[in-house]
Amino acid sequence: MPSNKMMQEVWRWKEEIARETEGMTSEELIAYYRQAERRLVEKTGGGELNLRRLARPRRQSNEGKL
Repeated sequence: MPSNKMMQEVWRWKEEIARETEGMTSEELIAYYRQAERRLVEKTGGGELNLRRLARPRRQSNEGKL
């Protein structure tokens, strides 16, 4: 498949997902993408996906600051 057609397909997926997730809360978005990950694992017959996940930023303590 030529790269132009591949990019068109990627943009089509992007727009479809944007429509499906429009107006979702962050909790709903997390659930949506976790479900998508589970469907991908089932479809490919693979085990758990080894995806890098961002660590939550730590809150800095205000102790000792005046």
